Amino acid sequence: MYVVYEVEEWIGINPADAESEDLDAVVLRVLREQLEGQVDSELGVIVSVIDASVIGDGMIVPLPGDPNIYFPVRYRILSFEPVLLEVVRGIVREARDQGIFVGLGPIDGFVFRTQILDERSIEYLPDRRGFRGAETGRIVAVGDMVRARITQISRASKRGRMLRIGMTMRQPYLGKEEWLETVKPQA
Repeated sequence: MYVVYEVEEWIGINPADAESEDLDAVVLRVLREQLEGQVDSELGVIVSVIDASVIGDGMIVPLPGDPNIYFPVRYRILSFEPVLLEVVRGIVREARDQGIFVGLGPIDGFVFRTQILDERSIEYLPDRRGFRGAETGRIVAVGDMVRARITQISRASKRGRMLRIGMTMRQPYLGKEEWLETVKPQA
């Protein structure tokens, strides 16, 4: 799910940039360079820094080798924060023998081949870059819009710089979007 957070913290600015007439624009540029595309353990995948403003006077912190002037800043970010069991829509970006990668916006989720269709046998089609169910003949391939449920969220490292999302499409109302029209509600 996408979330907007408001954050307040001290941001270090190069002294040459700190002399700018539009300090807010400088801070916004610095924050975008530092944060956009990063994975934060509390905030999720930072998609964009929306706006930023300096809310006080700057100070020099006596740290060896750090010439920056630090300013208190308030800024808003747009973040993608995957939620366990959330149903998401995405486009199949890649198919490999093990499963498919589904683009969820700023990050991809992975659906193992056993979780693509609710069938006993599923065949990998390298020439079509997708999979086909042996029983129904349904095909999922690169470029298809699908609906999936997030079943696993894990960080690949202690620092949390990479996020892995596992998903399933084997439940009712999940899978390739054109299949959803043929699903009948359970009584």
